[in-house]
Amino acid sequence: MFELIEKNEIYAVSEISKRLDIPKKSNIAVIESRLQTLILKHLRGFHSNSSQSIELNNLLVEIEILYNRRLFKNCGKLILKAKKIASKHDHHLALLSILKWESYIEKEQGKYLKQSQAKLKEIVEKEEELLNGYKRLTQFKHHTFNLLLLSKNRIVAQLNQELKEYDKLIATDFFDIKANFSFDEKLYLLNFRGMYYMSRAKFKECLDQYIILIDEIEKSDRKNILKSNEYFLGLNNLLLLQVMNKKFDDSNQTLKKIYNRFDGIAAYKPLLFNVTRCYEIGIYCEMGEAKKGLQLIPEIEKGLQKYHSETNDINKLLFYLNIAIIYFFNKKYSKSIYWLNIFLNDYSIKKNDVTSNIYYYGHIINIIIQFEAENYDPIDYLYNECVNNLKKIRKINRFDKVVLSFIKKHSNNPITSKKEKSEAFKELKNNLEEIIKAPEETISLQFFDFFSWIDSHLKNVPITELIQKKYLR
Repeated sequence: MFELIEKNEIYAVSEISKRLDIPKKSNIAVIESRLQTLILKHLRGFHSNSSQSIELNNLLVEIEILYNRRLFKNCGKLILKAKKIASKHDHHLALLSILKWESYIEKEQGKYLKQSQAKLKEIVEKEEELLNGYKRLTQFKHHTFNLLLLSKNRIVAQLNQELKEYDKLIATDFFDIKANFSFDEKLYLLNFRGMYYMSRAKFKECLDQYIILIDEIEKSDRKNILKSNEYFLGLNNLLLLQVMNKKFDDSNQTLKKIYNRFDGIAAYKPLLFNVTRCYEIGIYCEMGEAKKGLQLIPEIEKGLQKYHSETNDINKLLFYLNIAIIYFFNKKYSKSIYWLNIFLNDYSIKKNDVTSNIYYYGHIINIIIQFEAENYDPIDYLYNECVNNLKKIRKINRFDKVVLSFIKKHSNNPITSKKEKSEAFKELKNNLEEIIKAPEETISLQFFDFFSWIDSHLKNVPITELIQKKYLR
């Protein structure tokens, strides 16, 4: 069976049975399970020294075996070794397990000694201290994951409410990093603080957090930390923030570092596509780099096929939308509309009820590109469909209402003269500039540069040229 799998060929169950001379189909599952068990057994040995966590798990297994054989002296030596590793790298759960075995040995070897009673009391106190530390760690983890999911989906009302609660906690120094915090606590806090500043549109402060985070990881002596998920995601977040802060030389170096470090690791191929490529095309949209984005699209199309099952719905939406925007920048309207149709009609995404702002603004961008392509006939229908869908997601912004109304009005009565066009877009710009003064309306600018789009009509220059000028100031 292993040789069949290694050939990377797909066979029907009947064909596998025939090739392996298996009398019953049900036996295939048994053989498959045994093969997996055998492979994992050998992989455990192969990776036995690849990280402190695996090393500690193996030591804990050996400690239990020695304890059950009542070889307490040998067991004690392994406990000291495991405790040294776990203490150095702040492995709370491993330390709790080690203390458990330490207390068992102390109970067995010193049942009637006052010294043992004192030792057991000391172990209990240490366990309580570890539990308090672990509780703090889990709190930081919860807040980090909570803010990550809210930010990823950009659920505005819920995110704003959570941020108000986090403002209160920040005021109490709850998220301040203390010198005695463990490596894991620091990573969770730096990620949380980065996302908090991002949600508050404080991009300089956000960049500072990820610079510190990468520095913490790179100076750590934890095994294989430079091949870890924490380092990979930290570098990608650093890349994004460097671009947002116009640190283009730094961002190019970070992008090279990501590919140099992770491109050779097979397990990271899907992540390099789903995270780094997703960020990369998003960056080209953000910067108005139409040609670079266009060059990347064929590779993304292949990746969407190859990693389809490993790409989450949010990232699919981002890929579809950013490809459409890149084609729009290059005035390839039919291709842009093609990808927007995939974006709006992907069954798997609708089935999973994705109601994020990505989906919300995809509808609006679709109307804009139909307008730019001068496909005026379907816009009345698309407008009604768009408004109905937006209402299902959340309350429509004043900013967005004005944009949609403008497109509907001038699709029903297309502008014929340059003067009328200029006056119409000037009026739209003035209205939007007034509306955008309200903080809750700024969310619209996170998905599409509406003002560069308007100015491209007023100044008769490509939208990409205007976007690039903003980044080169």
